[in-house]
Amino acid sequence: MAAAESRVAKLASSLYDACADNFDPDTLVYQNDLLDLEVIPKGDVALLLQCTQSLVDQKLFRLHQAQNRIGWKLIPREDAEKLQSLSPDESLVYNVIHSTGRSGVWVRHIMSRTNLHKSILDRCLKSLEGRNYIKSIHNVKSPNRKMYMLSGLAPNEDVTGGAWFTDGVLDTNFINIVAGFIEYTVSRKSWYEVPSDRGRSAKRVKTATGKADVEAGKKTFIPYPMNYKGYPSVEDITREVNESAITPVQLHSDSVIQLLQMLCFDKKLVSLNEGQFYKSVKNPNIVLANQARKPNGEGSDPAPLDLLGKNGMTESPCGPCPNFKLCSPGAAISPETCEYFDPWKEKVLGF
Repeated sequence: MAAAESRVAKLASSLYDACADNFDPDTLVYQNDLLDLEVIPKGDVALLLQCTQSLVDQKLFRLHQAQNRIGWKLIPREDAEKLQSLSPDESLVYNVIHSTGRSGVWVRHIMSRTNLHKSILDRCLKSLEGRNYIKSIHNVKSPNRKMYMLSGLAPNEDVTGGAWFTDGVLDTNFINIVAGFIEYTVSRKSWYEVPSDRGRSAKRVKTATGKADVEAGKKTFIPYPMNYKGYPSVEDITREVNESAITPVQLHSDSVIQLLQMLCFDKKLVSLNEGQFYKSVKNPNIVLANQARKPNGEGSDPAPLDLLGKNGMTESPCGPCPNFKLCSPGAAISPETCEYFDPWKEKVLGF
């Protein structure tokens, strides 16, 4: 009897090593796959099942049933050592959490799948979390649900909300920083800077001390023609963002596309070739000027221009003007003398 057990243990160890050399840990292997390794003498199925059961008992194999077939997955030895130290209830809870991968699992679902009493389940979760085997996570879709996943895994974007969420909360400041960088980057590749003669374009201005100083002329930009082939692609923009060091994590193109779509909706960018390329509506000077404007402080009254809306004749300065009926060309109150038109066009229309 002892000799038979020793033989099974030796073959089981050899079978595990052969699986580690030939299969990935996430690969589901079946009976024929194990027999093809030629570890079990003469393809003895009964002996094979004894070996697999021995490995399951040692927590080196995890049993799975898929499509009415029984299979096994390899468990790394360091993970097996963790499982060997768990009680039966803790092992049951750990296996349920492990099966959900990067999606995590709700506490109520763990309870329904294990049929454990709430007090026992809470004790198991507290023990596993204390050993750093599992961790609690926040799901942006269900923030009030307490969920768990393995501590060594990173939750997928369906759980965290993607790069734009921090601890389950939408990070608007981070979004604005990256969106502003993208708009300026696309703008630099959408407009051509016209070379200017600094000597001719420079002009003298009076400084605060009363002395005259020379101010260089402003940069002049013209848009590239419609057939221009140098507009940046999604891949170009993603690479620029990741190389800029403005984000602590590497952003994927899917996250950048979300911001590009937002900028197009805000009429700051234009999508070309069904989203393959993008160009900027405003030149780099205007983009920088708009980004340099600081919002009103809390508790302060909004500036008159902030009440004018975004665009359209109904939202022009004429809309809220109390003297609209008295305004006419050539009169004391007229469009020619309106002090709000030029600032409105510069702020809202960009010229």
